[in-house]
Amino acid sequence: MSPDSLMIRSANLLGTTLKDGAGRKLGTIREVFFERDTGQARFVILELGGLLGTGGKFHPIPWRELRFDEKADGYLTDLTKDKVKSSPAYDRDQLNDTAYAWSEQTERYFRVDPI
Repeated sequence: MSPDSLMIRSANLLGTTLKDGAGRKLGTIREVFFERDTGQARFVILELGGLLGTGGKFHPIPWRELRFDEKADGYLTDLTKDKVKSSPAYDRDQLNDTAYAWSEQTERYFRVDPI
């Protein structure tokens, strides 16, 4: 497998569906936030599906919660729909405001505490 085959274009990532481990749709990836200094992806911004939507709110999901599944040709997560629904959600202005500290709030929510 070549290094090129392990990359994905941002245009191909945006608008894709994030599914849970059972293959059920959790939402649609609308944005990706990268660390400015390292270029590493830190968060995907997920828009939840459903008839009522989320009232213009978006859920940041840490990149580490995603994994690419070759068979599904897409991204999966072990997160449940309930975990995602109850996660911090923000509107566009809040995501664009660096003083709002949404990334710290999101990291606290998804923190894995040592056993």
